[in-house]
Amino acid sequence: MRGMKSYHHLSIHEREQIKLLLSKGASRRTIGKKLGRDHRTISRELARNSPALGQNAYCPSNAEKQSLTRRAGSKTSTRKLADGALKSYVVRRLIKGWSPETVSGRLKEKHSVLTVSYETVYQFIYDKANKKVRYWEFLHRAHTRRQHWHDRKSQANKRLEIPNRTNISLRPTEANNRGKIGHLEGDLMEGKRATGGAVSVAVDRKSGLVLLDKLESKQSKERIQTLITHLKKYSPRLRKTITFDNGIENYEHEQLIGKLDCQTYFCNPYHSWEKGTVENIIGLIRSWIPKGTDLTGVTQADLDWIAYELNHRPRKRLGFRTPHEVVLEETNWGTSSWNSAQWLRSYHSCIIMT
Repeated sequence: MRGMKSYHHLSIHEREQIKLLLSKGASRRTIGKKLGRDHRTISRELARNSPALGQNAYCPSNAEKQSLTRRAGSKTSTRKLADGALKSYVVRRLIKGWSPETVSGRLKEKHSVLTVSYETVYQFIYDKANKKVRYWEFLHRAHTRRQHWHDRKSQANKRLEIPNRTNISLRPTEANNRGKIGHLEGDLMEGKRATGGAVSVAVDRKSGLVLLDKLESKQSKERIQTLITHLKKYSPRLRKTITFDNGIENYEHEQLIGKLDCQTYFCNPYHSWEKGTVENIIGLIRSWIPKGTDLTGVTQADLDWIAYELNHRPRKRLGFRTPHEVVLEETNWGTSSWNSAQWLRSYHSCIIMT
Protein backbone atom coordinates (compact mmCIF):
# COMPACT_ATOMS: atom_id res chain seq x y z
CA MET A 1 0.00 0.00 0.00
CA ARG A 2 1.37 3.39 -0.95
CA GLY A 3 2.73 5.31 2.02
CA MET A 4 3.08 2.29 4.30
CA LYS A 5 6.41 1.89 6.05
CA SER A 6 7.98 -1.52 6.52
CA TYR A 7 8.24 -2.59 10.14
CA HIS A 8 11.24 -4.30 11.70
CA HIS A 9 11.24 -5.85 15.16
CA LEU A 10 13.42 -4.25 17.80
CA SER A 11 16.91 -5.75 17.98
CA ILE A 12 18.77 -6.65 21.17
CA HIS A 13 21.04 -3.63 20.52
CA GLU A 14 18.01 -1.31 20.39
CA ARG A 15 16.66 -2.83 23.57
CA GLU A 16 19.97 -2.17 25.32
CA GLN A 17 19.80 1.44 24.11
CA ILE A 18 16.28 1.73 25.53
CA LYS A 19 17.53 0.51 28.92
CA LEU A 20 20.43 2.99 28.88
CA LEU A 21 18.29 5.95 27.93
CA LEU A 22 15.65 5.02 30.51
CA SER A 23 18.31 5.04 33.22
CA LYS A 24 19.16 8.61 32.17
CA GLY A 25 15.52 9.66 32.56
CA ALA A 26 14.80 10.04 28.85
CA SER A 27 11.14 10.16 27.81
CA ARG A 28 9.64 7.66 25.38
CA ARG A 29 9.46 10.27 22.66
CA THR A 30 13.13 11.12 23.15
CA ILE A 31 14.06 7.44 23.02
CA GLY A 32 12.02 7.02 19.86
CA LYS A 33 13.82 9.91 18.16
CA LYS A 34 17.23 8.55 19.21
CA LEU A 35 16.43 5.13 17.75
CA GLY A 36 14.49 6.38 14.72
CA ARG A 37 11.36 4.70 16.04
CA ASP A 38 7.82 5.88 16.71
CA HIS A 39 7.32 6.66 20.40
CA ARG A 40 4.36 4.24 20.40
CA THR A 41 6.75 1.42 19.54
CA ILE A 42 8.74 2.24 22.66
CA SER A 43 5.57 2.38 24.75
CA ARG A 44 4.42 -1.03 23.48
CA GLU A 45 7.85 -2.50 24.14
CA LEU A 46 7.79 -1.38 27.76
CA ALA A 47 4.16 -2.39 28.27
CA ARG A 48 4.75 -5.88 26.89
CA ASN A 49 8.07 -6.67 28.51
CA SER A 50 7.98 -4.95 31.88
CA PRO A 51 4.27 -4.57 32.70
CA ALA A 52 4.32 -5.80 36.30
CA LEU A 53 7.45 -4.16 37.65
CA GLY A 54 7.40 -0.97 35.62
CA GLN A 55 9.85 0.48 33.13
CA ASN A 56 12.64 0.77 35.71
CA ALA A 57 12.78 -3.04 35.80
CA TYR A 58 13.04 -3.33 32.03
CA CYS A 59 15.63 -5.98 31.09
CA PRO A 60 16.84 -6.11 27.45
CA SER A 61 17.75 -9.82 27.50
CA ASN A 62 14.41 -10.85 29.02
CA ALA A 63 12.58 -8.60 26.57
CA GLU A 64 14.39 -10.27 23.67
CA LYS A 65 13.47 -13.75 24.93
CA GLN A 66 9.81 -12.82 25.38
CA SER A 67 9.71 -11.27 21.91
CA LEU A 68 11.21 -14.37 20.29
CA THR A 69 8.71 -16.57 22.13
CA ARG A 70 5.75 -14.48 20.92
CA ARG A 71 7.03 -14.44 17.35
CA ALA A 72 7.51 -18.19 17.36
CA GLY A 73 3.95 -18.65 18.59
CA SER A 74 2.49 -16.31 15.98
CA LYS A 75 4.16 -18.22 13.16
CA THR A 76 2.19 -21.32 14.09
CA SER A 77 -1.19 -19.64 13.60
CA THR A 78 -1.81 -20.82 10.03
CA ARG A 79 -0.54 -24.29 10.90
CA LYS A 80 -3.86 -24.91 12.59
CA LEU A 81 -5.40 -24.96 9.13
CA ALA A 82 -3.01 -27.71 8.05
CA ASP A 83 -5.48 -29.99 9.81
CA GLY A 84 -7.57 -31.58 7.05
CA ALA A 85 -10.95 -31.41 8.77
CA LEU A 86 -10.56 -27.82 9.97
CA LYS A 87 -9.19 -26.63 6.64
CA SER A 88 -12.04 -28.33 4.79
CA TYR A 89 -14.59 -26.70 7.09
CA VAL A 90 -13.08 -23.22 6.56
CA VAL A 91 -12.72 -23.55 2.78
CA ARG A 92 -16.28 -24.85 2.30
CA ARG A 93 -17.69 -21.91 4.28
CA LEU A 94 -15.57 -19.40 2.40
CA ILE A 95 -16.93 -20.80 -0.86
CA LYS A 96 -20.43 -20.21 0.51
CA GLY A 97 -19.57 -16.55 0.94
CA TRP A 98 -19.03 -16.57 4.71
CA SER A 99 -16.65 -13.93 6.04
CA PRO A 100 -13.62 -15.03 8.12
CA GLU A 101 -15.30 -13.52 11.17
CA THR A 102 -18.45 -15.56 10.53
CA VAL A 103 -16.43 -18.76 10.07
CA SER A 104 -14.54 -18.15 13.32
CA GLY A 105 -17.66 -17.17 15.26
CA ARG A 106 -19.62 -20.20 14.10
CA LEU A 107 -16.81 -22.56 15.10
CA LYS A 108 -16.61 -21.02 18.57
CA GLU A 109 -20.38 -21.32 18.93
CA LYS A 110 -20.65 -24.95 17.82
CA HIS A 111 -17.24 -26.46 18.66
CA SER A 112 -15.58 -25.89 22.02
CA VAL A 113 -12.30 -27.54 20.95
CA LEU A 114 -12.01 -27.06 17.20
CA THR A 115 -11.67 -23.28 16.89
CA VAL A 116 -9.75 -20.78 14.82
CA SER A 117 -9.54 -16.97 14.98
CA TYR A 118 -10.71 -14.82 12.08
CA GLU A 119 -7.18 -13.38 11.86
CA THR A 120 -5.84 -16.89 11.25
CA VAL A 121 -8.41 -17.37 8.49
CA TYR A 122 -7.30 -14.12 6.85
CA GLN A 123 -3.65 -15.19 7.10
CA PHE A 124 -4.57 -18.52 5.53
CA ILE A 125 -6.40 -16.80 2.66
CA TYR A 126 -3.46 -14.50 1.88
CA ASP A 127 -0.69 -17.01 2.61
CA LYS A 128 1.82 -17.14 -0.26
CA ALA A 129 1.46 -20.92 -0.31
CA ASN A 130 -2.22 -20.47 -1.27
CA LYS A 131 -1.67 -17.76 -3.86
CA LYS A 132 -2.57 -19.99 -6.81
CA VAL A 133 -5.81 -21.11 -5.14
CA ARG A 134 -7.00 -17.47 -4.90
CA TYR A 135 -9.13 -17.89 -1.80
CA TRP A 136 -9.55 -14.10 -1.62
CA GLU A 137 -12.00 -14.27 -4.52
CA PHE A 138 -14.57 -15.75 -2.12
CA LEU A 139 -14.41 -12.67 0.15
CA HIS A 140 -17.09 -10.02 -0.19
CA ARG A 141 -14.69 -7.34 -1.44
CA ALA A 142 -12.25 -9.79 -3.08
CA HIS A 143 -9.11 -7.72 -2.56
CA THR A 144 -6.03 -9.40 -4.00
CA ARG A 145 -4.00 -8.03 -1.11
CA ARG A 146 -4.83 -7.80 2.56
CA GLN A 147 -6.22 -4.40 3.42
CA HIS A 148 -4.74 -2.79 6.54
CA TRP A 149 -7.49 -0.37 7.48
CA HIS A 150 -5.64 1.09 10.47
CA ASP A 151 -2.95 2.38 8.12
CA ARG A 152 -5.32 3.76 5.49
CA LYS A 153 -5.43 7.50 5.80
CA SER A 154 -7.12 9.78 3.34
CA GLN A 155 -5.87 13.14 2.21
CA ALA A 156 -8.19 14.81 4.72
CA ASN A 157 -5.37 16.87 6.19
CA LYS A 158 -4.80 18.43 2.78
CA ARG A 159 -8.45 19.18 2.16
CA LEU A 160 -10.59 22.12 2.96
CA GLU A 161 -12.23 22.00 6.35
CA ILE A 162 -15.96 21.23 6.02
CA PRO A 163 -17.77 24.12 7.75
CA ASN A 164 -20.24 23.79 10.60
CA ARG A 165 -20.22 20.04 10.93
CA THR A 166 -22.45 18.49 13.58
CA ASN A 167 -20.98 15.32 15.06
CA ILE A 168 -22.87 12.05 14.77
CA SER A 169 -22.99 11.80 18.58
CA LEU A 170 -25.67 14.53 18.49
CA ARG A 171 -27.89 12.68 16.04
CA PRO A 172 -31.47 12.09 17.32
CA THR A 173 -32.23 8.88 19.19
CA GLU A 174 -34.88 7.91 16.64
CA ALA A 175 -32.18 8.02 13.97
CA ASN A 176 -29.73 5.93 15.96
CA ASN A 177 -32.25 3.23 16.87
CA ARG A 178 -34.02 3.29 13.49
CA GLY A 179 -37.23 4.28 15.22
CA LYS A 180 -38.59 6.48 12.42
CA ILE A 181 -38.14 6.79 8.69
CA GLY A 182 -36.55 9.91 7.24
CA HIS A 183 -33.07 9.52 8.72
CA LEU A 184 -30.70 8.93 5.83
CA GLU A 185 -27.06 8.06 5.30
CA GLY A 186 -25.22 9.25 2.20
CA ASP A 187 -22.04 8.28 0.41
CA LEU A 188 -20.37 8.24 -3.00
CA MET A 189 -19.69 5.08 -4.95
CA GLU A 190 -16.73 5.51 -7.25
CA GLY A 191 -15.85 3.66 -10.41
CA LYS A 192 -12.74 3.60 -12.54
CA ARG A 193 -10.67 6.56 -11.38
CA ALA A 194 -9.27 7.43 -14.79
CA THR A 195 -12.72 8.09 -16.23
CA GLY A 196 -14.13 10.05 -13.29
CA GLY A 197 -17.78 10.16 -12.34
CA ALA A 198 -19.50 8.66 -9.33
CA VAL A 199 -22.84 7.47 -8.02
CA SER A 200 -24.57 9.31 -5.19
CA VAL A 201 -26.07 6.79 -2.78
CA ALA A 202 -28.55 7.64 -0.04
CA VAL A 203 -30.40 5.12 2.11
CA ASP A 204 -33.04 5.42 4.80
CA ARG A 205 -31.79 3.83 8.03
CA LYS A 206 -35.11 2.31 9.08
CA SER A 207 -36.70 1.16 5.83
CA GLY A 208 -33.55 0.62 3.78
CA LEU A 209 -35.04 2.64 0.91
CA VAL A 210 -32.28 3.39 -1.61
CA LEU A 211 -31.87 6.51 -3.77
CA LEU A 212 -29.27 6.44 -6.56
CA ASP A 213 -28.11 9.29 -8.80
CA LYS A 214 -25.40 9.41 -11.42
CA LEU A 215 -22.84 12.21 -11.06
CA GLU A 216 -20.49 13.50 -13.73
CA SER A 217 -17.95 14.49 -11.08
CA LYS A 218 -17.30 14.24 -7.35
CA GLN A 219 -17.54 17.98 -6.82
CA SER A 220 -19.59 19.04 -3.83
CA LYS A 221 -21.77 21.48 -5.78
CA GLU A 222 -23.07 18.81 -8.14
CA ARG A 223 -23.44 16.15 -5.47
CA ILE A 224 -25.41 18.30 -3.01
CA GLN A 225 -27.60 19.84 -5.72
CA THR A 226 -28.45 16.34 -7.00
CA LEU A 227 -29.50 15.30 -3.50
CA ILE A 228 -31.64 18.42 -3.12
CA THR A 229 -33.37 17.80 -6.45
CA HIS A 230 -34.06 14.17 -5.60
CA LEU A 231 -35.17 14.68 -2.01
CA LYS A 232 -37.48 17.58 -2.92
CA LYS A 233 -39.81 15.00 -4.45
CA TYR A 234 -40.58 13.55 -1.05
CA SER A 235 -42.41 14.64 2.05
CA PRO A 236 -40.30 16.26 4.82
CA ARG A 237 -41.06 13.10 6.81
CA LEU A 238 -38.71 11.25 4.45
CA ARG A 239 -35.80 13.71 4.74
CA LYS A 240 -35.28 14.70 8.37
CA THR A 241 -31.55 14.05 8.69
CA ILE A 242 -28.66 12.74 6.60
CA THR A 243 -25.31 11.46 7.85
CA PHE A 244 -22.11 11.84 5.83
CA ASP A 245 -18.44 11.04 6.18
CA ASN A 246 -15.84 13.80 5.98
CA GLY A 247 -15.25 13.67 2.22
CA ILE A 248 -14.87 17.02 0.48
CA GLU A 249 -17.86 16.13 -1.73
CA ASN A 250 -19.98 17.04 1.33
CA TYR A 251 -18.45 20.51 1.70
CA GLU A 252 -21.68 22.32 0.75
CA HIS A 253 -23.90 20.29 3.07
CA GLU A 254 -25.44 23.45 4.54
CA GLN A 255 -27.45 23.83 1.35
CA LEU A 256 -29.45 20.77 2.42
CA ILE A 257 -30.24 22.48 5.71
CA GLY A 258 -31.24 25.74 4.06
CA LYS A 259 -33.29 24.38 1.16
CA LEU A 260 -34.78 21.21 2.62
CA ASP A 261 -34.60 21.79 6.38
CA CYS A 262 -32.72 18.47 6.46
CA GLN A 263 -30.22 18.41 9.34
CA THR A 264 -26.77 17.03 8.50
CA TYR A 265 -24.45 14.98 10.72
CA PHE A 266 -20.89 13.79 10.22
CA CYS A 267 -19.03 10.67 11.26
CA ASN A 268 -15.86 10.96 13.27
CA PRO A 269 -12.69 11.13 11.12
CA TYR A 270 -11.69 7.72 9.71
CA HIS A 271 -14.89 6.18 11.17
CA SER A 272 -16.86 5.54 7.99
CA TRP A 273 -18.25 2.40 9.66
CA GLU A 274 -20.45 4.75 11.71
CA LYS A 275 -22.64 4.99 8.60
CA GLY A 276 -22.66 1.25 8.09
CA THR A 277 -26.13 1.15 6.52
CA VAL A 278 -25.05 2.92 3.35
CA GLU A 279 -21.72 1.08 3.33
CA ASN A 280 -23.60 -2.24 3.26
CA ILE A 281 -25.92 -1.02 0.50
CA ILE A 282 -22.93 -0.04 -1.64
CA GLY A 283 -21.65 -3.58 -1.13
CA LEU A 284 -24.92 -4.89 -2.56
CA ILE A 285 -24.78 -2.48 -5.50
CA ARG A 286 -21.35 -3.88 -6.33
CA SER A 287 -23.15 -7.05 -7.45
CA TRP A 288 -24.34 -5.03 -10.45
CA ILE A 289 -21.50 -2.51 -10.68
CA PRO A 290 -18.20 -4.15 -9.63
CA LYS A 291 -15.41 -2.04 -8.23
CA GLY A 292 -13.33 -0.46 -11.00
CA THR A 293 -16.23 -0.28 -13.46
CA ASP A 294 -16.13 2.57 -15.96
CA LEU A 295 -19.17 4.55 -14.81
CA THR A 296 -19.42 6.46 -18.08
CA GLY A 297 -21.23 3.42 -19.43
CA VAL A 298 -23.73 3.34 -16.56
CA THR A 299 -26.90 5.34 -17.18
CA GLN A 300 -29.41 6.82 -14.77
CA ALA A 301 -31.91 4.25 -16.08
CA ASP A 302 -29.50 1.50 -14.99
CA LEU A 303 -29.32 3.02 -11.51
CA ASP A 304 -33.11 3.37 -11.35
CA TRP A 305 -33.47 -0.33 -12.11
CA ILE A 306 -30.91 -1.30 -9.44
CA ALA A 307 -32.67 0.93 -6.89
CA TYR A 308 -35.98 -0.66 -7.80
CA GLU A 309 -34.57 -4.16 -7.30
CA LEU A 310 -33.14 -3.26 -3.89
CA ASN A 311 -36.27 -1.39 -2.77
CA HIS A 312 -38.44 -4.40 -3.62
CA ARG A 313 -36.16 -7.05 -2.11
CA PRO A 314 -37.46 -8.49 1.19
CA ARG A 315 -35.14 -7.87 4.16
CA LYS A 316 -34.77 -10.10 7.19
CA ARG A 317 -34.48 -7.17 9.61
CA LEU A 318 -37.78 -5.83 8.23
CA GLY A 319 -39.60 -9.09 8.92
CA PHE A 320 -39.10 -9.98 5.25
CA ARG A 321 -41.02 -6.94 4.11
CA THR A 322 -39.51 -4.73 1.42
CA PRO A 323 -38.21 -1.17 1.96
CA HIS A 324 -40.96 0.04 -0.36
CA GLU A 325 -43.65 -1.63 1.77
CA VAL A 326 -42.21 -0.20 5.00
CA VAL A 327 -42.27 3.33 3.60
CA LEU A 328 -45.87 2.92 2.46
CA GLU A 329 -46.87 1.67 5.92
CA GLU A 330 -45.02 4.43 7.76
CA THR A 331 -46.51 7.21 5.63
CA ASN A 332 -49.95 5.66 5.17
CA TRP A 333 -49.62 6.42 1.50
CA GLY A 334 -51.48 3.24 0.68
CA THR A 335 -54.68 4.75 2.15
CA SER A 336 -54.13 8.45 1.54
CA SER A 337 -54.15 10.52 -1.60
CA TRP A 338 -50.66 9.18 -2.21
CA ASN A 339 -51.49 5.66 -3.30
CA SER A 340 -48.96 3.01 -4.26
CA ALA A 341 -49.14 3.67 -7.99
CA GLN A 342 -48.48 7.38 -7.47
CA TRP A 343 -45.53 6.55 -5.24
CA LEU A 344 -44.05 4.33 -7.94
CA ARG A 345 -44.45 7.00 -10.59
CA SER A 346 -42.92 9.64 -8.33
CA TYR A 347 -39.94 7.45 -7.59
CA HIS A 348 -38.77 6.70 -11.12
CA SER A 349 -40.62 6.08 -14.32
CA CYS A 350 -38.65 2.91 -14.98
CA ILE A 351 -40.36 1.22 -12.04
CA ILE A 352 -43.54 0.96 -14.13
CA MET A 353 -41.70 -1.66 -16.19
CA THR A 354 -42.95 -4.29 -13.76
